[in-house]
Amino acid sequence: MFDVYRQIPAPIYQQVKAWMKHQVDNDIWPEHYKLTNEIDLADELGVSRGTVRKAVSELIEEGYLVRIHGRGTFVASKSLEQPLAERLIGISEDLIEKGVPFETQVLEQSIITIHEPVSSMLSLPHGGKAFFLKRLRLTANTPFVLLHNFLPYHRCPGIEKYDFSKYRLFQVLEEEYHLELDWGRRTFQAQAANPITAELLGIDECAPVMNMKQIVYTTDNLPIELSDIWLIGEHYRLTATVKRHRS
Repeated sequence: MFDVYRQIPAPIYQQVKAWMKHQVDNDIWPEHYKLTNEIDLADELGVSRGTVRKAVSELIEEGYLVRIHGRGTFVASKSLEQPLAERLIGISEDLIEKGVPFETQVLEQSIITIHEPVSSMLSLPHGGKAFFLKRLRLTANTPFVLLHNFLPYHRCPGIEKYDFSKYRLFQVLEEEYHLELDWGRRTFQAQAANPITAELLGIDECAPVMNMKQIVYTTDNLPIELSDIWLIGEHYRLTATVKRHRS
């Protein structure tokens, strides 16, 4: 149990924070464990609510905890979790919301000629022009997701000038091209990593990966982005919040 050591120089909130990290690191508070509300937790620990709030806020920033509006504060998952059928949110946006630091490496970006089935998916003629973007995302210097993106070039001319190691794709589409991203469709399939994917992700050939295909539409109901994404299977989960409706 937590004991305050008021005689040592460390501020009390840091002592509370260290105790909470110990609870998480040692699985005393497992993944998705819901913390007691701040008032009750402060009473339990014998400290002020402000002390608990400050400790919790810093642990949220560091990715140990996550706050879900209207639900409470929970221990964050050690795996990347993607909400299923909830919001159209990019992987980078999800990482930012959870306070997980990451970096992006651009492997290729160019204007390409596309053929079936990509041309049909983007409502482009056979041999039409698309912007192609290939990226690798890393956390703690470790690759975890490989992304291929295709966009109809006539809807975002000049997009190849952006440095996508610094800019997020959805951010550029919305803020620079003023496109209103509205809805999307995703499909998921477990696969064995092919040699190229395995090499880029730093895993063994035929290791499990989750493949996600996504097509995003704007408010005019036209496709704006087609994604082919590979995530390391052991680091990725799908989650869904479900509610039973009583008849």
